[in-house]
Amino acid sequence: MQQQIDLYSQVLRKMEIEIGARDVSRVLLKSLKGSVKNFKAKDNDDFCEQMMKLIHILSNIEPKFGILNYQLHKLEVFLEGNICKKSTKMTDKKRKRHVIKKLCELIRDAKKKDVALKRNAETINIDGKTILIHDHSHTVQDLLVSNKRKGQKFHVIIAEQDYEKTHNNIERMHKARIPFQVVPSYMLSHIHDRVDMLFFGALTFKDSGNFVMGPGTHSIISEFHVAKTPIYMFMNTIKFSLWRSKKRAGVFIHKHKRQHLYKPIEYERIKYSHDRVPVEMFTKIVTDKGIFSSSEFDSMFRKQLEKYCREC
Repeated sequence: MQQQIDLYSQVLRKMEIEIGARDVSRVLLKSLKGSVKNFKAKDNDDFCEQMMKLIHILSNIEPKFGILNYQLHKLEVFLEGNICKKSTKMTDKKRKRHVIKKLCELIRDAKKKDVALKRNAETINIDGKTILIHDHSHTVQDLLVSNKRKGQKFHVIIAEQDYEKTHNNIERMHKARIPFQVVPSYMLSHIHDRVDMLFFGALTFKDSGNFVMGPGTHSIISEFHVAKTPIYMFMNTIKFSLWRSKKRAGVFIHKHKRQHLYKPIEYERIKYSHDRVPVEMFTKIVTDKGIFSSSEFDSMFRKQLEKYCREC
């Protein structure tokens, strides 16, 4: 089973880099709907065994996705209480209908939370502002596009980083006709006085008090934190990591050999999958439940974590 966990971890890490954690969870839940519809189980026990095995694999991928684990936990509880009881007797058709209905409910619930976050985010006035973005958070992109459609006029600076992520931001801003410029992330000190605020998204928030974010975000946030520029995080509460984290978990190291361009020198290049950024570096955290200071947000997380641990 560990081999399967490693395989899914590799695939989902690549997907998260390309489309973000929110959309990974949507793709996965929609794929599960199709799999359940087409799955031919021998009987109810076989169906439950295979579903629970899949949930176990997806719940143990590294790094763990808060939003995905939240949804998988809800699905597991539903299966245990409604489908996988020893006394449960139902036709294959009815069983599939119930599970697909639950998956649709989870998808709708996530969308409702996105709407609530967007509604809270719209209370932040960005008219006439210059906003710096770095990661390719679809939540941040959606908020900027929404404000543009509402007639607000603002300017975006894209901190240049990984080629694909930078161009994802460029394409989205261009399509929405949002004026933007691109500045290499190592040259941002030249534009401190031009930036009014920074917008970020995250993969998850951990009990260590850190957001797990795209590589390079820590240095940019630290730089503007020192400059006292307002820094905003946009993240739904279903992205919380509601488990006790291991030391330095959630960051993966990629090592490979490279050759010097002109000299016969071989060296090892190290690349990290994510950054961990302390919650106190953010001015405000915007969620589906409201807008919080860093201390308020951390307190809300602790309460939700304790409740989750009691229930489990």
